[in-house]
Amino acid sequence: MEVLDKWGQLLAPKGGFDPSGAWQAGLLLFLLLVCARLFKSRKAAADFDTYSPRLWLTWNRSFAIFWVLSSAIYLILGPIIGIQTDILRFFFYLGGAWIVIGLLSALLREKFWAESVAFVAYLITGIFGLALVEDSIRLLEEMSFSVGSVTISAWGVLAGIIAFAFTLWVGLAVSRIIEGRVKTIPKLSGSLKVLIAKIVRIVSIFIATMIAVSSMGVDLSALTVLGGALGLGLGFGLQKVVSNFVSGIILLLDNSIKPGDVIEIDGTYGWINNLRARYASVITRDGTEHLIPNEDLITQRVINWSFTDNLVRVRVPIGVSYKSDPHQCIQLILEAANSTTRVLKNPGPNCLLNGFGDSSVDLELRIWLADPSNGIGAVRSEVLLKIWDTFKENGIEIPFPQRDLHIRSSSVDFVKREQPDPE
Repeated sequence: MEVLDKWGQLLAPKGGFDPSGAWQAGLLLFLLLVCARLFKSRKAAADFDTYSPRLWLTWNRSFAIFWVLSSAIYLILGPIIGIQTDILRFFFYLGGAWIVIGLLSALLREKFWAESVAFVAYLITGIFGLALVEDSIRLLEEMSFSVGSVTISAWGVLAGIIAFAFTLWVGLAVSRIIEGRVKTIPKLSGSLKVLIAKIVRIVSIFIATMIAVSSMGVDLSALTVLGGALGLGLGFGLQKVVSNFVSGIILLLDNSIKPGDVIEIDGTYGWINNLRARYASVITRDGTEHLIPNEDLITQRVINWSFTDNLVRVRVPIGVSYKSDPHQCIQLILEAANSTTRVLKNPGPNCLLNGFGDSSVDLELRIWLADPSNGIGAVRSEVLLKIWDTFKENGIEIPFPQRDLHIRSSSVDFVKREQPDPE
């Protein structure tokens, strides 16, 4: 307690802050804007995956320079000249504590934990410093307004924000740990792992919201009317949103579509990158990412090329001339297919004679692939090129439609010209 009392004496004067010292707050705001403008870091924190004290100083150099300048002004005006600078002194110690917290939290190598710990510590020290100011909490509680039987104060809103931030951080940290544990369970499918992570995050956000509302002094039973209005809105305006959300949960539960599957829907062929609450991200072979609503994956016909396994059979129609030997053609086609890299040897390729067409003997090559996510058109093109080269080497003709026209009779009189037309 003695340490807390001394810390409180350093932060705030016993009689509270003098309103005439408001110029100090204006000075601090001016310095903050100037430092943020001149010393802004060029690289964002999102560009790095790990933390270190040196990187923290690089990202927050504008705040560090701002604290150094404000501290220099405080030391010159306060202890040296003797001007009362309570607000500058308050920020001198509080800002220094924030810098120490940031440097210590940066020792945590993982960015999520470093940012989370620092954020919670910033909130706690800031509110604790505010609570040390005499009658500050009482003044915030007096700044209130009433909505019916519910009274909302500035202190209640501030406490709610703090409670929401803290519980949300705890919830996200717990969900992150659970998600990491779930990913290590080999018996769970990919869609079930995504579903568990989503449920944990939703529950965490819901609990954080309820705690924040309760901390603001709002009676949760008073939210029944809001719940009814929300239900009415869901029934009319948000029907599609709820439908997509429920459809996403169904897809994750029945495991019919999961991340990594190769699907085809409404002319879109690609593999599922991830499943979100409202849509599924499908990336095609040309790099285009389609955001397909979850409801369409439930109500429309979907071809899942890798539902049971990744084996996919591709049919390649081929026509050869009637002058060619079909036995030799089938043998050459199988040799060309077996020499293709992505064509499986077990089950191996097969070639059948489908029928006799108008101008060709119709053959069909059937090959198996184990990686449909890498595309089918490239394999079909490679196989056809090898068949073309093989047929050329063996003198096998690939026919094209030809028509012979025989004129039996005509009502047109033909004039025999002894000499050609000069034109």
